[in-house]
Amino acid sequence: MGQRSQIYVRYEGKLIIARYYQWNYGERMISRARYGIEHIKCDIDEGYTFCFTTERYINRYIHIFDTNFDMKDVAISTDIFKEFEEWKVEEPELDFKQYCFTYQDNNDGKLLIDISGKTIKYAFLDSETDIKHIMSARQYMAWDSINWRHSKYIGAAGIRACKDNIQSINSMARLMTEQEVIDFLQTDDYFGKSQSELMF
Repeated sequence: MGQRSQIYVRYEGKLIIARYYQWNYGERMISRARYGIEHIKCDIDEGYTFCFTTERYINRYIHIFDTNFDMKDVAISTDIFKEFEEWKVEEPELDFKQYCFTYQDNNDGKLLIDISGKTIKYAFLDSETDIKHIMSARQYMAWDSINWRHSKYIGAAGIRACKDNIQSINSMARLMTEQEVIDFLQTDDYFGKSQSELMF
């Protein structure tokens, strides 16, 4: 099946979410980005930083990203952290950064969200994880579907929603720089890291 993509969220230098999606692309990815960032911003504004360090609340964010609030649809993602832990048993030399960011099948890009203090940053990457091709929400839509503004598959209401979502993303989060993306992709500390990993 195509339309494979990933969403990653990092909080204060630690990955707290790394999810693999089927059937998440274009305006669907933009919708997930908008509402995921919106919920993150709400919790930051309220001072609820415990939400980013507690399993129960991290799972809440995962459910939020899995939900498409515009289409009233759900795409059940899979846990890249869990898959890495399982593969690590068979392949002890497996590198987390490579497995997490470059080994995942991808047709429709990646979304990175980075939280530091009260600042939310984001970036879209293409299917090759090309750091020279960092995209804003608008650029991502043009990359994934060049004629999306006139697409009969999205429809007029969907196009309006996507434009609104792009504006909302830009009002809540700042586009990451190339160096910030490089730093993000070098992250090897993640929520739920096994005790055997923590010993090294």
